[in-house]
Amino acid sequence: MIGSLLSCKGFNANDYEALSTKVTQFAARLVKKVDQCRMVMWCSHLFYDYAGGYQNAQRALECLQRSLKIADVCVSSNPINLQLFIDILDTYLYHFEKKNPLITDKFISGLIALINEHISNVGGNPLVSDAKAHFSLIVKYIGEKKNDPHFSPVICN
Repeated sequence: MIGSLLSCKGFNANDYEALSTKVTQFAARLVKKVDQCRMVMWCSHLFYDYAGGYQNAQRALECLQRSLKIADVCVSSNPINLQLFIDILDTYLYHFEKKNPLITDKFISGLIALINEHISNVGGNPLVSDAKAHFSLIVKYIGEKKNDPHFSPVICN
C-alpha cells in the first residue's frame, strides 16, 4: 500500500497528505505490535519524498518516533524483537543520508546507544545473532562514512 501511494504523482498536496495520514493511522491499528512498528516506520517514507514530491520532515520524524515507542514495547515483552530497533536505525540512516533536516546525528547516536544497551541486556541469546550481525554491519557502514562531514558527529560506541 505504501509503495503504491509513493508511486502516485497526480495528487495535490492536501489529498496526498490526507491519504498518507490515513495509511499511517491504519498502520498503527494493525493487530500485531511488530507489524504496527514496521508499518509506521515505513510510513515515514510517505511524508518525505526525496524525488522532489511531497515533503513534511516533521511528519516523517513523528512516524519514526512512534515506531520507536512501539518497538520498545515489543522488545520489552520479547527481546527477540531487537531487530525492530535495528530496522528503525536503518530507516533513520536513510533519512539522515538523504538530508532530511530534522533527522540529526543526535538521533542516530542515541539510537545506536539504545541498541547497544539492549544488546548487552540480551547477552548471548542465540536468537538475536542475526540482529547483532545486521547492527554490526550498520555500525561498520557508519564508520566508513566518517570522512563525510555529515557523518563525522555520529557516535557509534
